[in-house]
Amino acid sequence: MLHTTLLVVLGLLWSPQTRGTLGEKDRPAGIAVVHETANGNEYFLADSSGAQTATSSASAAASSSQSEPNESEGPPVSLEELLQDMQGSSDASATNAAVNSSGGEGLSGEGNTTGNSSGVRGGANKAKTTFFGVEGSGASFVYVVDRSDSMNVYEAGPLRAAKRELLKSLESLNEYHQFQIVFYNESIYPLSSSKGAGQMVFANDTDKQRASSFVRAIPGSGGTEHLPALKLGLSFAPDVLFFLTDAEDPSLAPNQLAELQLRAERSLTTIHAIQFNVGPAVGDGGWIRELAEMNRGVYKYVDVTELQN
Repeated sequence: MLHTTLLVVLGLLWSPQTRGTLGEKDRPAGIAVVHETANGNEYFLADSSGAQTATSSASAAASSSQSEPNESEGPPVSLEELLQDMQGSSDASATNAAVNSSGGEGLSGEGNTTGNSSGVRGGANKAKTTFFGVEGSGASFVYVVDRSDSMNVYEAGPLRAAKRELLKSLESLNEYHQFQIVFYNESIYPLSSSKGAGQMVFANDTDKQRASSFVRAIPGSGGTEHLPALKLGLSFAPDVLFFLTDAEDPSLAPNQLAELQLRAERSLTTIHAIQFNVGPAVGDGGWIRELAEMNRGVYKYVDVTELQN
């Protein structure tokens, strides 16, 4: 018995140490959470007892990340802080996506997306401006205005009213807001900026004066082609596009409306539509109303016989 006891003791003392958990179900595990800070990545490690330590070692985080996360534990960093980081990244991504996706799609390559480069979309620098009583809110605005010969009826009363309301709308903008004006008939006539044609301009006193001279000099003439002007207006990626026409014909086909909607969605543009005509409204506005409603906008009918000269 003595010999047997000695052999058992020696066997236990000489048994090799094994690695691993050997199937232990209650072996302690840890979790690692990484938080981006101004000084670089910071790793927070927590064991199963809830104790937390912070380290900047990437290897420690990597080895701990294989462990089973404990869902009952709260995050070792402020939830408010994380949400702020996530919100900032989301806003920047949305703005960059809008800028990158819609640039350079204007007629003959004209137009760009500088309207959103100031970084005020959705921020505290929004303006509220109206065009024939329709309110738009944002930091950048484009006015697409029909200047065809039919705007000359009643001694050019409709065209004069359009110019008056447009300049009134511009006056409500501050110097850090941006705008562009596109008059059109069979061709398109954008406002030229100090940097050349096809650019958004800031609503400072100099560019407002240039815009005023441009608007007042535009005559009414020619026929009507809506689509090129609307495409050019959307190529600037504004927050708000005001569209004014007195011509329901030629109408835009469903696939053309869908194309405009896609362009507006890429730049998060709201389209408001104002329709001129003589007498009370006949019908519901057709494709002009549909264009506004498809793009989160407002449709308004204006009887030109009631316009003030």
